[in-house]
Amino acid sequence: MDPRKLTDEELVRLLLATRDEDLRAELWVEFWGRFQPVIARTVRRRIVRYTRWVDHGRVDDLVQDTFLKICKDEFKILRNFEFRHENAFRALLKVIAANVAEDDIRKKNSEKEGGGQQLDDIDNLPQPPSDRSRGVQSMLNNLRMNEIEKCLQQRKSELNFDRDRRIFWLYFRDGFTANEISELPDIEFKSVKGVESALLRLSKWVGDCLDF
Repeated sequence: MDPRKLTDEELVRLLLATRDEDLRAELWVEFWGRFQPVIARTVRRRIVRYTRWVDHGRVDDLVQDTFLKICKDEFKILRNFEFRHENAFRALLKVIAANVAEDDIRKKNSEKEGGGQQLDDIDNLPQPPSDRSRGVQSMLNNLRMNEIEKCLQQRKSELNFDRDRRIFWLYFRDGFTANEISELPDIEFKSVKGVESALLRLSKWVGDCLDF
């Protein structure tokens, strides 16, 4: 059997079910090789978004932390996951990796502040002082995002506000494509067109709100 020919679902299910240690080791090699780039790309994207530079050692550490989280409690995440479509599992990994990266960013910021004030909004994280121009640009970007958030909050009473707001920021702030967003397990749209429609609706609202 060639693990490379297995679908994501087949790979995960066999990995959880087999008692053959040699086969399990072979499957883990395939699991790592297949999904490590997905996780690393997500982690790197988050770090670049908030710090404007990449420490490759830090990326490697956070990739390891993501895999450890997946393995926690006897692979509870894997055992409870439902494969709703062929790309669902990769979407789940992106969410987990993004959360691990954000937790690390918050932790490091707290350490820099001497364990003082906790930041509720990750967009307010300070930028590295090594590049002043980037820091100024980031500050301006954060101010703009705060203005956009205020515009979005004006639609808070709408039925699907939380979902649509998340879609908006995943696309414009976090760099997800509309197709990637549609594949996330907790997004209710069954096709990319629903995501694109929500993005178009909110983009028009924000544009009118900010007059641009």
